[in-house]
Amino acid sequence: MDKLPSVVVVSSSCTRPKSIIRLITKVNPEEQSDGTVIQPWHIDTKYYTATVNIIGLNELYERDEAFYNQVEALIIHLDTNKASGLDDLKQWELLENECEPEIKLLISNYCNNETKVTKSEAMSWCLKRGYEFVELYPSDQNIQNTEEDLIPEKFGVNRVIEALQAHTWSNLVMKNSKKINCNKQEPSNEDTIKIPTASLPDEFVGEDDFTELFSQLHMMKDSLQSLPINQRKQCAEQMVTAFWKAIGGDEEELLDL
Repeated sequence: MDKLPSVVVVSSSCTRPKSIIRLITKVNPEEQSDGTVIQPWHIDTKYYTATVNIIGLNELYERDEAFYNQVEALIIHLDTNKASGLDDLKQWELLENECEPEIKLLISNYCNNETKVTKSEAMSWCLKRGYEFVELYPSDQNIQNTEEDLIPEKFGVNRVIEALQAHTWSNLVMKNSKKINCNKQEPSNEDTIKIPTASLPDEFVGEDDFTELFSQLHMMKDSLQSLPINQRKQCAEQMVTAFWKAIGGDEEELLDL
C-alpha cells in the first residue's frame, strides 16, 4: 500500500464501505480478496492539492503501526434502524484508539425521531466522543439554509467531502507551490505559512497558523451563524482579509472589492 495519508471507512450496518467510498470519490472501487478496498482520492481545492487513500474495511483485524500512523480520518456508518445501532459501534473502538484520527465522522443514511436510534441519541454519542454526525440523505426539513447565510451549509455526502477537504493533510501542497510541513514533532519555519490573527474575533484566534485556521473553517461558519447579520458581515470580511494576507496578497488590493 502506498505511504499516503488515509481515510478509513467502516460500517456497522448493511451499507458496505465500498458504497460509501463510491459516493465520495465518484469511482467504483474494486475489493481485494479479503473485502478491503483501497481507493486513491485526489483532493483539489482552491487552496491546496493532496492525494490520500480511502480504505474500506469490512472487519477489524490486527494492523501494523505503519497502517495506524497513516490514518488521519475515520468514517463510521451507523444503522439507525437498529435498536442496538450505537452499541454496535463498539467493535471499532480499538481502531479509533490505535489511529487517533483528527477527523471523525459518524454517518447514517438518515436519522429522525422515528428511527430506532434517534437524532438526539446519535448527536449525544458524537459529542461525548468528538465525532461529527452527518446524514447522507437528510430530509428537506433538516436543510435550513437561508438567503442570509454567508457560507451556505452543506449536507449529505457533500458535507463529508467538505469535512475531509478542511483537514490539514500531512502531504498537503498549497497552490502557491509551498509544501506545508504538518509534522508536529519537526516543524519547519521555512515551509509554514503564517497568518496575522490580530483582527479576527476572539473565538477565532488560536495558533498563529494558516493551516490551523483553514482546518477550523466549518467551526467558524457555525460560530458566525449565531451572530447578528451586521456582525456576521464584519467577521466574514475579517476572515477574507486574513486568508488573503496568508497567501501573500496585499490588503490594499481588497479595498476596491
